[in-house]
Amino acid sequence: MAIALQAKWWQKLGQSALVGAGMTGLLLASCSPTNLVEQGIERELPKYVGPADSYDVKIEGLRVGAGSAESVVAVGNRVRPEGAPVIERLALDLSEVVYDRKAERLSEVGGARLTAVIRTEDLADFLEANRNVNEAEIILQSPDQATIRVRPQLGDFVVPPGITVAVTGQLAGQGTQLIFNVTNVSAAGIDVSAIAARRLSDTINPLADLKNLPIQVEITSVMVTGETIGLEVVGDPSSFSMRR
Repeated sequence: MAIALQAKWWQKLGQSALVGAGMTGLLLASCSPTNLVEQGIERELPKYVGPADSYDVKIEGLRVGAGSAESVVAVGNRVRPEGAPVIERLALDLSEVVYDRKAERLSEVGGARLTAVIRTEDLADFLEANRNVNEAEIILQSPDQATIRVRPQLGDFVVPPGITVAVTGQLAGQGTQLIFNVTNVSAAGIDVSAIAARRLSDTINPLADLKNLPIQVEITSVMVTGETIGLEVVGDPSSFSMRR
């Protein structure tokens, strides 16, 4: 009986040791140089791109001694930058990165590119909350066309109850802004005057503006597919160091 109890005790002790070793391994893995850098960058991203539901950071070509990496790719889900609609998915690709582990920030970046995907429903919510329009609805047509239906509030330009204005045009990047170049405006199937068209354009533009980011960026291309708008963005590497 004593021998059996002793055997069970040693078995439990062995199991505890295995569990402890496994936990130690996990802790050591999470404290590896690569993971420490990934976690550090992940903590800094909300300050420079915006808060998000989640960020995932991957590092390639890490040189621990130099504190540098060939590339850092960060993917954010439901990113909320200031002055822009919610971004469903944002991918940030940095090249030739130097990370200062002591200061916990990026000190050098060789190149920076971003791709962002915005859903039409998020853009509509943004326009209703931040522009002088109601009941926004957005219909996209590849490669870069859109029709935006809204009930605007334009002072003496009155739209009868139940009537929406359809604004058709082209989506384009202009510096830090996503703009909508209006080509036609109609209400209840009737063309609206050029003056009203200009006022509507002024009301809804820009659809988004990334100027409030603490980095210098430029929207280089816009493409639509289904119910999403895709943006290609280039960042100025000299302004992309994640300084405090």
